[in-house]
Amino acid sequence: MDDALRERYFERRQIKEAIEFAEAGGIAIHRNFDYYHGSTIRGMVRERPFLHIIGLRPALEEWGRQHGLRPEWIQPEKRRKVAHYDVFGAPAEALIARFKS
Repeated sequence: MDDALRERYFERRQIKEAIEFAEAGGIAIHRNFDYYHGSTIRGMVRERPFLHIIGLRPALEEWGRQHGLRPEWIQPEKRRKVAHYDVFGAPAEALIARFKS
């Protein structure tokens, strides 16, 4: 994998570390709280588990293309210079399994 697209998994309480990793150019796979379960986004029902995929927009767009995610699904940058994708349900389970194995 290209160095600019290195990935790392972060547990729920590691949000500070995840953001720092993403701001340094990595792709942070961050386990978020599952309180979004049952809500909808882009016409889809969110299901557990819930992840944020965090990165600088150019790296995040590239990572998304490699994983079947569209750039317009990226949640905008706010107080930080990083943006994120919301990933939930079966795709999130697959990512967690990849990092836990």
